[in-house]
Amino acid sequence: MIIILGYGNTLRGDDGIGVKIVQKLATMCLPNYIKIIDGGSRDTDVLLNTRDFEKLIIIDSVISGGNEGNIYRMTIPELSETKNMDLSTHGSYWIDFVKSKVESGEKNSWSQVVFFGIEIKNTAIGTELSPRIVDRIPEYLNFILKELQ
Repeated sequence: MIIILGYGNTLRGDDGIGVKIVQKLATMCLPNYIKIIDGGSRDTDVLLNTRDFEKLIIIDSVISGGNEGNIYRMTIPELSETKNMDLSTHGSYWIDFVKSKVESGEKNSWSQVVFFGIEIKNTAIGTELSPRIVDRIPEYLNFILKELQ
């Protein structure tokens, strides 16, 4: 099974992009071995009950000072080396959780985690995404669909 998990607070502008992407993926005709999860802003709560997967794809917003709309693909070793990027506007405890699973020897599946971070600027209260983010949603979906191949 491949799990695609989207994080974000849909009431804080672009911070909700991870959730919005998984909502779009849920409307697509994807194979049965792909499970879509809306993680909201619950951070590790969802991961505590996540088991038996071949690959886990996590989608969330980031603020790193890069260009709005950039998408970054990182694996757990790359995430471990990333110091200058705020990996979530609502907390990035999930990174430590996943790293602890890998370090504890549960490498079979937990080492198969891929993170897609989308650079955002707008975290103001509201449900609307910035035009730059909206325009790039098809591109984000393509990145994720390619990851499934």
